Amino acid sequence: MKADTIAEAKKMAKAQSLEKQHKDEAIYIIYCNRTKCYYVDTDSLIRLWEQITGYYTNGVFISNINR
Repeated sequence: MKADTIAEAKKMAKAQSLEKQHKDEAIYIIYCNRTKCYYVDTDSLIRLWEQITGYYTNGVFISNINR
């Protein structure tokens, strides 16, 4: 999923992490320098070359993984 702001991305990631199908699975928030957008994804390796802002697991946000 694509978002223009970090607040929008956090909202989408939190909602997705609380879904039953994503229980105990990390939902990553990834910033893309080329498109200037945030992406919410379950697979951090898809955009490994970009900056991971943080992730949600069961509705709990963990910040600054690769900073």
